[in-house]
Amino acid sequence: MTAINIASGAVYTRGLQVKDKLQLYGMALVFLVLLYNSPAGLVFYWTLNNVFSLVKNIYFKIRFPGKRKIVSAFILIICAFMIFYVLAVHHGDISVRMFLAVIFALIILIALISPFVKKIFAMRHVIPENRSGFFETPNSKQTFAVFISSFFVIWLLFGISTPTQLIAASPQEFSFIDNYTSPFFFIFNTGLQVSGFFLFWGICLYFLFPAKIKKHFAFAGMILCACFLCDTFLFSGSYGLISVNLVFAGDVRHSLKSIIINILALCIPSGILAFLYFSKWKNIIPVVFGICAVSLAGLSFVNAAAIQKELAHLASYSANKEMMPTQTKPILQLSKTGKNVVVIMLDRAISVFVPYILEEAPELKKDYSGFIYYPNTVSFNGYTAIGSPPIFGGYEYTPEEINKRDSVPLVEKHNQALLMMPRIFSENGFAVTATDPPYANYNQKTALDIYEPYPDVKAYITDSVYTDLWLLEHNLSLPSASDILKRNMFYYSVFKGLPLAFRRAFYAKGNWCATVYGQSLRLTLNGYAVLDYLPQLTAIQNEEKGALLLLTNNTTHETSFLQAPEYRPKLQVSDYGTSKFKKEAAYHINIASLKRLADWFAFLKTENLYDNTKIIIVSDHGPQPNFVTKIGLPFNVDQFNPLLMVKDFNASGDITTDMAFMSNADVPSLALQNILDGAVNPFTGNAVTMENKKSPLYIAMSGSIHLQRRQATRFTLNPALDYYVHDDIFKPKNWIRADSYENGSQADEQL
Repeated sequence: MTAINIASGAVYTRGLQVKDKLQLYGMALVFLVLLYNSPAGLVFYWTLNNVFSLVKNIYFKIRFPGKRKIVSAFILIICAFMIFYVLAVHHGDISVRMFLAVIFALIILIALISPFVKKIFAMRHVIPENRSGFFETPNSKQTFAVFISSFFVIWLLFGISTPTQLIAASPQEFSFIDNYTSPFFFIFNTGLQVSGFFLFWGICLYFLFPAKIKKHFAFAGMILCACFLCDTFLFSGSYGLISVNLVFAGDVRHSLKSIIINILALCIPSGILAFLYFSKWKNIIPVVFGICAVSLAGLSFVNAAAIQKELAHLASYSANKEMMPTQTKPILQLSKTGKNVVVIMLDRAISVFVPYILEEAPELKKDYSGFIYYPNTVSFNGYTAIGSPPIFGGYEYTPEEINKRDSVPLVEKHNQALLMMPRIFSENGFAVTATDPPYANYNQKTALDIYEPYPDVKAYITDSVYTDLWLLEHNLSLPSASDILKRNMFYYSVFKGLPLAFRRAFYAKGNWCATVYGQSLRLTLNGYAVLDYLPQLTAIQNEEKGALLLLTNNTTHETSFLQAPEYRPKLQVSDYGTSKFKKEAAYHINIASLKRLADWFAFLKTENLYDNTKIIIVSDHGPQPNFVTKIGLPFNVDQFNPLLMVKDFNASGDITTDMAFMSNADVPSLALQNILDGAVNPFTGNAVTMENKKSPLYIAMSGSIHLQRRQATRFTLNPALDYYVHDDIFKPKNWIRADSYENGSQADEQL
């Protein structure tokens, strides 16, 4: 760095007095001393800065004819080479390569057309004197008004409006993250970041340049603002659910048709504003942006009010959070002599991956001894809010049956489902333990207060509790959840304002412009650590009374690549396994979950607990994309095909497959079978059975992915989008659209 600095100074001070040269050389030595122990990144920055300064000084000092043309030609050659390299040589993500190619192509285009633009500007005498814009001597007040109003709207859009809109969709998910209890901190932090990036640096650059350049800044800011607004509100995109670390469940991909429509749409507001900018109506532009600013502020206020209202429901979570354990201790009670029932809900576990998992890891066939795998299983919805109640409450809590009891609020029926099995088992002398009940009290954050009226039921929050302990024990360092969110929310806001053509490259598969591994891994570890610690978390009792464990785990919900063959967390994965799905992160978390459960089963076998324990592994729904099942239906069958694996008492032998028609609402009946036959739902008095399965089952594909309003009593369903299914979910003729079925049409006629 110092050598380059001295060389740059030597070129710059050529022909100057010795004292001027000594001053620059002295500064170079001072910086050598000051920065000697500085971080490498800072020194690298200063080195590149000095390289730029050296090249600039050489360029301005050397005089020869055609200098600019030679430099321009050199830059064009470099850009052309980079386009060839990223498209023909490099084998990275095609969206990133296309993005870089477009940038280099734009540089070439600007360089080629700039001489013609200069000629047009030189024709000022043909432009009427009353015209404005690029062709006039700029009015500093007008120009600054356009500039500051456009950048202020960008700040409101990216810093306040987009974050509040994101958080308002699910306020509780962004609450109680590390030491930040309220999501408003993340809005404030994003607003601060955007103000620094756009307002502070924008204003600094604006006043750094002369008037003839300022008008270009104002014009660019105006066009950017118009495009950002249009993209954010008219082309928001549909990428599936988004996690709390702002990674989409779906893929960020757009068709060529969508991209072209987007580009054409952006030309409309840009063209209108350009016309105003070049005309005598230039003063209208700040007024237009002022209206936009008021609208964004109003929208942000409404979203902020909704966030604050929702936070009122988190008081119970705050109390439970303070009681969370800081180290592993036995909390999951099992009996060594009595009968145990274990129900494990793996959120979004993928049934169709099981055959491929057993093919890659055949040892699991023995590890899962006595298990029956039911591939032909259906879920009643593709998301947790509606798909999970049947798991805990049976067929009385399917969407169709819940809507029939329209005098009871949905939140109450949801809680009834979660409490049904704990009440039945505890009232019959079983020790009951439940963890992480999904959406209890319709809270996004796990709340345990629904169990307070039942002192015989023990409940715990385990998700994310053991993450930091696991990281410490395994000597791994990951960014905190709050640090990830503080970084990514800024990128998310900008992402929403970008044209569709640039979003995939900007998103970078969830890394948001950088290869920062660990963002998704922390979320995966929140559940994975619990599965890995199951042997330490298991409390073995010698009492005769049996036990019920209801465990909810999110490992299969948060995608990350893991290190094969054991599929354990690692910062840099080098072995992706041998499966055909080895490049699918969803596959990695599913095989990892089954492997960690296999480790626990080995522990149960060692402790002589396996034979007297009935185990049911189930998921509330499958994945959004169809990984395997492609049978020509207009929806993703895999999403409504949950995992279901059952091991009965004293069952043995390698895992087997049974194609019987099942649903995840069979779980309570399977859990009670041969233990408490004839049990009734304590909330309705009706028997817990599987009789509903004799008729086609109503699958609520139209159900909302979000929690319904607490005062609502029915799910909002659309028979034109929903289906009935019977017997075999892998036969298209067995899926009948709900409105056709209710009108008496047959499946083959409808399909």
